[in-house]
Amino acid sequence: MIDRIPVPFLKQFFNWDGPSTFSILMMLGFLAASYLLPKELKRRNLEPEHSDWLLLLGILGTLVGAKIFFIFEIWDQIFMETPGFDGRFLYPLTHWYGFPGRMALWDNLFSGSGLVFYGGFLFGILFISLYMKYFKLDVASYLDAAVPSMAIGYAIGRLGCWVSGDGCYGFATDLRIPLLVFDYHGAHPSGVPVWNTPLIESIISFVFFAYFQFWAKDQGFRKFSIGAQYLILHGFARLMVEFLRVNKAVFPFIDPPPLVNIPNAEQNPEFLSQYYWHGFSQSQWVSIAIIAVGIFFFVKWKLWEKEATV
Repeated sequence: MIDRIPVPFLKQFFNWDGPSTFSILMMLGFLAASYLLPKELKRRNLEPEHSDWLLLLGILGTLVGAKIFFIFEIWDQIFMETPGFDGRFLYPLTHWYGFPGRMALWDNLFSGSGLVFYGGFLFGILFISLYMKYFKLDVASYLDAAVPSMAIGYAIGRLGCWVSGDGCYGFATDLRIPLLVFDYHGAHPSGVPVWNTPLIESIISFVFFAYFQFWAKDQGFRKFSIGAQYLILHGFARLMVEFLRVNKAVFPFIDPPPLVNIPNAEQNPEFLSQYYWHGFSQSQWVSIAIIAVGIFFFVKWKLWEKEATV
């Protein structure tokens, strides 16, 4: 894993280790989207001059939402079970690094790491939808046009998670499938073979991009059919991948891994070997909601049908 691209003079003069590979690939994802979106808007006889604002608000919403959802994901690690309101709630709010040895609210909120995709996805759609509502644009048509850009942006961004050694890896497996299983040596240097969930998601999203960019967009589907299809397909893919991924269950259905008996669990190969799915994660619940929304509109508006041609 390559977390950063070293630049000697930056380290020497500015004490900076260099740009992170994750941020570089995220930027490439947004650049790919910025190239595709105005072309698709123009092809659909929409207004391509809105593309810059849509992308800017999409980026802003992605960063804000991803951070907010990450804070909700680690909520129980920030606000400890301590006696009294002041100890549990005020201390994390008034101290930048929170409780010693625990996750911190403000430090994590403004750090460069800790991003939850679905938070960014939902807030990005919210921000650009509000923009379109303000300028009285056709929200469904513009969202349809944005789907290929979202798919390619997500595919490239997920490559950043893999290359940088981000923590969204899967649990240990005895299978040896090239690329789909790898020895994890990232932020949690266990060195055991784990499911390469970032790359799995990236490959799936590249397939979605090819489907929407080179076939579905030219089929004359009804308005918002492309958007609804993306919600269903992407939601289902994320729901399935989460079964392989080391993630905390919001409501455990079965007993979780016995972390108490494993020192430094997240960095211990034994933890990854014993890990198993024990309940739906935050991302899985959001996936189910997104699938339900997509199916609702797909059925209500009969979006499998095509527009009538004159």
